[in-house]
Order: sequence, then structure tokens, then C-alpha cells
Amino acid sequence: MNSDEICKICQTAPSKYCCPRCNVLYCSLACYKSSQHLQCSESFYKENVIQEMTMVRDEQQAQQSSHKMLKILSNLEQNDLSIDEGTEAGYEEDEDEDRFEEIDSDDAEDVPDLSERLGKVNLDDPNAVWERLTEEERKDFQSLLENGDVGRILPEVDPWWNGEFKVELVQAAESKVLSKGESHLLETCPSVKRVIRSFSELSSKPASPLMRYNVTNILAAYAFVFRYFNGDFTGNAPEVVNTLISIAGNFKQNSNFDSQSLAVESVCHECRQERLPADKETSRLLTQDVEKLLAGPEQCGQKYRKHFLLAALSDVHRL
Repeated sequence: MNSDEICKICQTAPSKYCCPRCNVLYCSLACYKSSQHLQCSESFYKENVIQEMTMVRDEQQAQQSSHKMLKILSNLEQNDLSIDEGTEAGYEEDEDEDRFEEIDSDDAEDVPDLSERLGKVNLDDPNAVWERLTEEERKDFQSLLENGDVGRILPEVDPWWNGEFKVELVQAAESKVLSKGESHLLETCPSVKRVIRSFSELSSKPASPLMRYNVTNILAAYAFVFRYFNGDFTGNAPEVVNTLISIAGNFKQNSNFDSQSLAVESVCHECRQERLPADKETSRLLTQDVEKLLAGPEQCGQKYRKHFLLAALSDVHRL
């Protein structure tokens, strides 16, 4: 094997990806997050948090962004408390430690709580927020970055396909104005590609009946990366694409599947191979996600029956 094709981090496996920041070739997520590549992987996780803090497009989104910021900081504070409690439980009490805890408690009383410290701070300014964090909170945040555990303080995203939608089934035939229900559906879901060619235009052969399960494999991979990257594809596009390709067997090896369960389980297997978090609950959740994407929005009529499917595949195509 040519030395140029070897992973530059582990120096053993063939390289599959290229870091968009430093252009180093690597073979897996484990190598991407290794200590040798810590500077880039730390930047990625830190940017993920910062983007959650600064993604503001309009007044409503500004309010949502501020809420996310408060949630992140609240989770960080709770993480500090849990670490402190775990540490205290690990030591036997004696007079010296009692004296230390008393001093530490006095110091803690001098530090205003989180809500006071953020009272007049612009929550859309990460630097201003950072200045208001205590030294302990900053150290904890840095530790989460270094350990790759920053996901513990990011608020969990609720996938767009879990939203509630209702489109009036009976509308005036001459009306060209979207109803409130239609507007909500179209604004919440990723936009559907305007021009979608039929399969007969792409191939002279009929589509295989197994193609639906290959699509299922792609949808399951899409659902995983959507949750894993907290719904943020724009700021993490290279990492999202690399992860998507590495866990979707249909993309990675042109694998074919003959059932929905095999298509979904393949994604979970590839996640474990890439050392991504995946267990039985992941399989159950992805199966549920795929079924919702294939079923489409309820109470929206035949016109939008395939809207979730087309929206998800269009989102994949844009990547």
C-alpha cells in the first residue's frame, strides 16, 4: 500500500477521509478525535457549541438562540455540581478536609449564581458570556472539549419530522395563497429539491423492489447524523458528510438490503465500527425515525404524503 494512502494518525489503516482544517488523512472518527489531532477536533466541538449560541436570523430565532444559550450554561453549571458531588463522595472526612470545605463554601457564597451573572449580558455574544463564567466553569468546559463529552451540555434537538402538522384538506381551488398549516410545514422541513427526475429518466431498467430498503439505509444514516450534530449541518458540513458516508452502507460500499430492519441495523453496526454512540436504544430510535420519514406528516393529505421523504433526501443531496 502506498504510504500516501495510510492514515497519518494511527499509521496503520488505509485513510478514508481528509480533515477540512489541516488536510491530514485519517481513517476513522477515533483517529479524528485522538490526542494527535486534538487541536482540530477541539475546534470542531467548540464551534458546535458557539454556533448554538450565535445562530440568530430574526427576532423569533434570537429568542430561541438565547434560550439555547441559557440551556447550555445551565447544563454546564449542573455538570459542575455533579462533578463536585462525586468528588466529595470519594474522600473520607477529617478535620483538615472539613476546614477546606468550610473555606470553599465561603468562597462559593461570594460567587453570584448564574442568573445574576448573566443578568445584563448579551447572550448572543459568546465572548461576553465567557467572561462571566467562573474559573471552575471554564475548566469544566475545556475538559468536556478535550474529552469529546461536550454533547452532555448541548440541548437535545427535536428532529423536524417529530413536529405537529395539519393542512386543511379542503381549500379553494383558485387559491394560490398557502394556508397557515402549509406554511408551517414548508418552513419547518428542509426545502424539497425543485427538479426531481423520475427513475425512468435515469435508467432504462425498472427499479429493483429492494431499492426502498437502500433508501431506508440512507434515511437511517441521515436521522443519526441529524441527531448527532444537533441539527446543525451548515457549520459542520465536512464532518457531517464524512460521518454520513461512513455509516450509510449504501453510500460507503454500495451495499444492498432486503429488509428495513437490516438497513437500519447496518447503520448502527457502522456507527459502532466508527466508535460513534450506538446501542439498542439507537436502533429503536432510528427505526422510529425512518418510519416517520416514510409515512410523512399526518393530517396533511395526499399532496404532502411524501413530503418528509423528499425533504430528507433533498437535505442529503445538498450536503
